[in-house]
Amino acid sequence: MPRPMMPDRGLPRARPMRPVRSPSRLLRPIQMQRSVLRWRESAIQEARCMEHTAHVVPDPSRTDQKGPRQRVVLLVLALVMLQVIWPLTMDLYLPSLPTIRRDFGSPESGVQLTLTAAFIGMGIGQLASGPVSDAVGRARPLSVMIVVYCLATASCALAPDLGWLIVSRAFQGMGSAACAVIALAIVRDLYAGKQLLVFLARLAIASGVFVVISPALGAQLLQVVGWRGLFWILLLYGLVLLCIAGVILLRNETHTADRRLLRKGVRVRDDYRSLLGDRQFRDLALAGGFLFAAMMSYMAGSAFLLQEVFGLTPTGYALLFGAQGALMVLGAQAGGFIARRSSSVLVIRIGAVALVAAMVILLLSVGVAPEFGLWGLTAPIMAFTTAFGLVSPALQATALEHHGLRAGTAASLLGASNMAGSAVIAPVSGMFGLSSPVPTAVVMLCCASIGGLLLISGVRRSGRKGL
Repeated sequence: MPRPMMPDRGLPRARPMRPVRSPSRLLRPIQMQRSVLRWRESAIQEARCMEHTAHVVPDPSRTDQKGPRQRVVLLVLALVMLQVIWPLTMDLYLPSLPTIRRDFGSPESGVQLTLTAAFIGMGIGQLASGPVSDAVGRARPLSVMIVVYCLATASCALAPDLGWLIVSRAFQGMGSAACAVIALAIVRDLYAGKQLLVFLARLAIASGVFVVISPALGAQLLQVVGWRGLFWILLLYGLVLLCIAGVILLRNETHTADRRLLRKGVRVRDDYRSLLGDRQFRDLALAGGFLFAAMMSYMAGSAFLLQEVFGLTPTGYALLFGAQGALMVLGAQAGGFIARRSSSVLVIRIGAVALVAAMVILLLSVGVAPEFGLWGLTAPIMAFTTAFGLVSPALQATALEHHGLRAGTAASLLGASNMAGSAVIAPVSGMFGLSSPVPTAVVMLCCASIGGLLLISGVRRSGRKGL
């Protein structure tokens, strides 16, 4: 009788096959290691950058640095002058839009093209000036673009027809955008972290003050010198900026040769690839573009809505516009206060919720309850303006935090996103007519909702990085 076969105890039991890991999972540890190395390299380069700007930024704990402190005071004054060129260029002539329309006999949408052209020129100027300033320094390209601004402003003052004015406004926007971008890059050269956010919030005071006074000043000057005289005044301001660039900034270059040496071998396309590949930066840049488009869609039609629909005088319009600018300043300071005690992430989250809520209230008030009249339009707009001021410095500081050596290119992309969104979306409400504020409210709500979602997405990634 045959013996039953017994299992062979000397052989190991067959183990179940493990599932094969996908290539993406296999590469994940390598990608994480590369990411850590990139962050370490970025930290080392940032430390070197701060060493190379030590001759410009004084140590606050020391009291024997009168020379450096004086240099910083001069730099801050120069930055303020550069930063306010944008509100002066855009807001000073806003009360004159109805006058320009009557002089040239053009429709409202045609006059609004002067704003669209300025936004397009700003986008081009930002994309060009930022990378150039990373390569050769901040002062020289700034001086060249101020000259472009002055020539374009003179052309605006001499414009024989609306087409000439539109083209000239594009070049004027190009020059003013270069000033704003390079000013932001200089701030990033000098500061990082919470200091960067706090300084941007303080710099917003100057911008906000000129946002407050520019429409009122433009309305008063319009009655004295006409709309062409406003451009001659802007030309005078541009010449003052040119003197400042030559006297102060050329002698106190913040992006020094030592800093530029750290970028040896880096191409412009490498900078753009790195920035566009950074999801946090990309989300925040797009968010800024949509929020800025919401603001500009209101500003582009505000002169017609407030003066012709609600019957405000040019002076009343300027005062109301100035009040909104003051609220923007208060929002920026509140954001700096919160950031010093918590983080920029909290500032952005609060601002995102407030922006969307204000636009929902605006659409309900002008669409469902028009009996509220002027206050139904202006009260939600003021809330939106305050939240916009709250978010803007935190957005810029968070987006620029890890891009110190390419601060010019990063600032140019942030600004170009703002201008591109404004150029495309700002005229949309005018296409549906400005006899009612409802189209403007719909456009603003759509932009604010998309921008708010992108803000939340951007700070979620910021939180993962421990910012």
